[in-house]
Amino acid sequence: MNKLPDYMFTRRFLFLTVLFIVVFSILFLQLYSPFSSTYWLSLRDCHEMLGTVIMYAFSVLFLLSSKVLLMDLNRRYGVSGWGLLAFSVGESVIVSVIYVAITMLVRQDVKLSDLFPRALFCILLILVIPYIIAYLYGYAHGLKIQPGSSPSKPQGTLIVSIHDNKGNIKLSLRIMDILYAVSEDNYVKIFYEQDGVVRNSMIRTTAKNIEDDLEGLITRCHRSYLINIAKVRFFNNDRDNLYVILDQEGINPIPVSRSYRDAIASLLSK
Repeated sequence: MNKLPDYMFTRRFLFLTVLFIVVFSILFLQLYSPFSSTYWLSLRDCHEMLGTVIMYAFSVLFLLSSKVLLMDLNRRYGVSGWGLLAFSVGESVIVSVIYVAITMLVRQDVKLSDLFPRALFCILLILVIPYIIAYLYGYAHGLKIQPGSSPSKPQGTLIVSIHDNKGNIKLSLRIMDILYAVSEDNYVKIFYEQDGVVRNSMIRTTAKNIEDDLEGLITRCHRSYLINIAKVRFFNNDRDNLYVILDQEGINPIPVSRSYRDAIASLLSK
């Protein structure tokens, strides 16, 4: 399978997918519990409630951590559809092991040989069904915002909004007017073109928030720098002197760190 849209590996999308899984699992287990002899998750009994809280806490922490790993793998190597499927199955196996370990502590009347296959089957359903729904949405939405796609409105004329830490819109502009952004302590300075002149706007926010607002439209190339990849005119890929030059006159070369080198090279080669 080809490389999947970058939108599917944004922090916001993956973390919302975990939230979707939690909600789906609660609804699914309410329907599944009458048909299972090993199901014990409950909030009615103090002992089982503690086990339930521990189970959900460990599972959610693991899934969030795995999403961070997935983002890093995609940034470094690119993740295909088959790779994502294998990653999801691996998650199911590990969550099943967590469930079995906690179950053996909560209940003494179950056998490991009976418990693990049932747990794996149930957790595969709990994870795979939300993943299919979320990833179909992510794939379709990702294609809409990828450069080279065919949205209903020309890509360069799309208007995007940038928010501050409180969620207030501080700047709205066309995608193709965005040049780059620089993170400075608790602020991010956005550089953009207006009437042929490079201007900037300082916003009290974080680079992560900028990535979320402009997901798939702006790319991090350095711990402190994000660039509009469509504006890159030249990429110096020398290991000891990495930088990009934008097609707007008067802008100094923008540094590229080694950890983002391959991602930038991959985007520019498309």
